[in-house]
Amino acid sequence: MMDVDRFKLGMRRLASGVSLITTLADGNRHGLVATAVSSVTGEPPSLLICVNKNASAHDHISRSGIYCVNVLPESAQTIAARFSSAMDREKRFETGEWEVLETGAPALVGSLVSFDCEVRETLSYKSHTIFIAEIVATEIWSSETSPLVYLDGRYRQILIEPEMAIIA
Repeated sequence: MMDVDRFKLGMRRLASGVSLITTLADGNRHGLVATAVSSVTGEPPSLLICVNKNASAHDHISRSGIYCVNVLPESAQTIAARFSSAMDREKRFETGEWEVLETGAPALVGSLVSFDCEVRETLSYKSHTIFIAEIVATEIWSSETSPLVYLDGRYRQILIEPEMAIIA
């Protein structure tokens, strides 16, 4: 049988990009920090997110059928910390500038990219729900490409070296 603690220790070594998953349900904005985000297909463009059923935003995403994946830049540690804390949950959206794209789910201005999505399929697996969605709008907010990364229990930054000119 698999040792769960060993599995968790091993997963701490898997670096992941950090995203804010946001939704609009019953006229209210909700969101959470996630690292379990992945592309599914290019045709149609689609993403999946894995959300713990105990997460405060889980039922809101399930009910609304929409979400926006906001990929965070390295400068967004403060907003990531706010969304990952249960304290002041109702104040999460007071930080940052927010707009909407197509679905009404909040899109974070200044994120690396926002993917606005409509849920097409859900799969329940143990403690989590996998939401598979088609992307209905994409907004690339700037040319910045330095992502916020989560590794070994904390946020990290990636050193991006300047491109070297190739001399022929």
